[in-house]
Amino acid sequence: MSDEPTTDPGLELDLAAADVRADSADIDALVAALAARLEEALPRVVSVRRRKVGGWRSKETEVQAISLSVGDSRFELVRTPAGFECTRHEVVRGITLRRERQMIADWIKDVVAAVTRTAELGQQARSALQRLVT
Repeated sequence: MSDEPTTDPGLELDLAAADVRADSADIDALVAALAARLEEALPRVVSVRRRKVGGWRSKETEVQAISLSVGDSRFELVRTPAGFECTRHEVVRGITLRRERQMIADWIKDVVAAVTRTAELGQQARSALQRLVT
């Protein structure tokens, strides 16, 4: 099976990026929405860690971390006491060559660009294989 999304992830992630830029006041809700959209669009690529909040009977959770690898990039968003820390790692053969901290809006924009680029490459490869077979 392929790790490619079944729908257009760029469109869905663009919506999430617009949400973050439009209203950064409720960042927890926006991060939760982003995590849900990423999990839906890229279930085999995205890892989301959540924790329960509000007591032992509560069903409410909050996102603690989001991690995904797309091509040679690994993206991580981690909740810290000061807020959220977003990083982009350039990885070659499992070794991180460069680690860059980013603002959340820039991080989301880079995630969208990487996912869109990978989806386009996957579509091009699929089309080339179909031309070879037919």
